[in-house]
Amino acid sequence: MRAWSRRHAPRALTVVLVASVVVLGGAVGAEAGDAAAAVIRRLVASTTDPYLTGGAFAEERADVERLYQPRDFAPLWLRGGRPTPQADEVIATLADADAHGLTAADYDGDRLGAALARLGAARHPSSEDAGLLDVALTVATMRYATDAYAGRIPPQRVGFELDAVPKRLDLPAVVGALARSDDPARRLAALDPPVPTFARLRQALAEMRALAARTDLPDVPADLPALHPGDRHPGIPALRSRLVALGDLLETTPAPVEPTVYDRDVAAAVRRFQQRHGRDPDGIVGPVTRGDLRVPLRERVAQVQLAMERLRWFPDDIAGRWVVVNIPEFRLWGFEGSDPIPRVSMKVVVGSAARRTETPIVHAHMRYVVFRPYWDVPASIARKEILARAARDRGYLAREHMAVVDGRVRQRPGPDNALGLVKFVFPNPFDVYLHDTPQKEYFARSRRDFSHGCMRVAEAAALAEFVLGWDRERIEAAMTTGPDDRRVSLLEEVAVYVVYTTAAVEDRRIFFFDDIYGHDATLARALANRYAYRASR
Repeated sequence: MRAWSRRHAPRALTVVLVASVVVLGGAVGAEAGDAAAAVIRRLVASTTDPYLTGGAFAEERADVERLYQPRDFAPLWLRGGRPTPQADEVIATLADADAHGLTAADYDGDRLGAALARLGAARHPSSEDAGLLDVALTVATMRYATDAYAGRIPPQRVGFELDAVPKRLDLPAVVGALARSDDPARRLAALDPPVPTFARLRQALAEMRALAARTDLPDVPADLPALHPGDRHPGIPALRSRLVALGDLLETTPAPVEPTVYDRDVAAAVRRFQQRHGRDPDGIVGPVTRGDLRVPLRERVAQVQLAMERLRWFPDDIAGRWVVVNIPEFRLWGFEGSDPIPRVSMKVVVGSAARRTETPIVHAHMRYVVFRPYWDVPASIARKEILARAARDRGYLAREHMAVVDGRVRQRPGPDNALGLVKFVFPNPFDVYLHDTPQKEYFARSRRDFSHGCMRVAEAAALAEFVLGWDRERIEAAMTTGPDDRRVSLLEEVAVYVVYTTAAVEDRRIFFFDDIYGHDATLARALANRYAYRASR
């Protein structure tokens, strides 16, 4: 027995010492955790944390308390008083929020990163600092998750009557899962809109930011005259440089023999530029094209950010067939499920900006179509336009196939009807719809805001074929020889999203459009005021 003790005493002593250290370390860690929990409890009760810009987090208090209370206010992002790998990764994502179309300063990523570094380097991290960092990171993560998922500004705040029920997250569940995740950055990225358009805009945002940061890119001269192929001007080298930077003129294009000549290569690049900006691609650098070329690139960056913000308003459960109309682009697409390739695509005419008969932004569901419809003229149009003309010309109503029925003006079905041969109905508070039109000449124009608010489609038969699932022959028969005012219910409702975005990516090219209704300016002001409010709290 004595021999065994001598032989094994060192090993036994080591085991005892290690066990003591483990027990002591656990006790110290538990004490540190208890002290940090007390700090967290105090911060949640006060709804203030100096690690956050502005300090206060009253809006988030209920969710923060719901997250910490079941764990007795123990730290979420710390182990033994030290930051977890998840904390480090989440803070890095917050600091990179600009890449996702958000604003990194709104989530205090840099401030939290500095606090995390101090805590990680401290020889004896304080419970106060640990609690401050834990709560601040939780609040910042909740803010980021909410904004990434549902948008920074509710659409109703800027006058858009979209879904009545706003998109919401179970924030305590989301943040708790992030703190345990092996890949929290991926989980946060998954909160971005799942539509392919968003990923393309994110790439475009990075490219436009890189261009805006360049200091070697000359401005197109303000006095550049209208240029036609063969013209000469000393500002053409600057024009060429701008077109190369924007990707409209390939860098591999041979250098010109005469740099100040507006040659065919530059003219072709200008046509591509014009097409990307919703202009008639005539290759002539007139006042409008010159103005487009001189728009500061930081403004184009802002357009992309606003486009990304609006995509966050989309529901995340899009299924079946759905239709999107982008007002500033004057275009409609029809999609099937998550397939990014549209089944149909066509030009549209939207409400007039000049007459203030704007097409509303709306999300609704198409329920039926009407072939060979009557047009029951809205009272305002009848009073201001139809009856005023009829008073000056007694034959006007007869020529337009109109009659006054029960005090209202109605136009009979047929190819001359203002609604054309088919209309597409998706009930909404504004009583707008999609429809055919006899005025096909408007589709030849680059800017197409001429209607009273409803949307005229260039290829009504193709749209009817898409939403009904009928073949073209049956569609055309219903439009041309079928009974008047025939209502056909859709077997499955088709979601309709009338949207407003002045930046889009198609075929890997970024397109920009005019802010015809001023909605970009309104949303930009709302975002600026929101940041000012949060920073002042």
